[in-house]
Amino acid sequence: MVLGAALGAGLVGRLVGFYPIEAAITAGLCMANMGGTGDVAVLTAAKRMGLMPFAQISSRLGGAFIILIASLLVPVFFH
Repeated sequence: MVLGAALGAGLVGRLVGFYPIEAAITAGLCMANMGGTGDVAVLTAAKRMGLMPFAQISSRLGGAFIILIASLLVPVFFH
C-alpha cells in the first residue's frame, strides 16, 4: 500500500509538473507514516527537510482520508 501510494504520487506529480521524487516523498510516504514524528524521520532520511510544510499537509489530509474511508467501510463489513 505504501509503495503504491508513493508510486502513484510520483506519477501524478510528474504529470502536473512537480519533481516526481519529491512528490512521492511528501504525498506518498508522508501520508502513510505516523504523523509529525514520521514526517521528520522520512524527510531526514531523504535529506529533504525543506519539504516539511508539504509533509504536514499530506499527513493531515491522509489521516482524514483514512478516517473517512474507515467510517464508510466499517458499517459495510461489520453490520
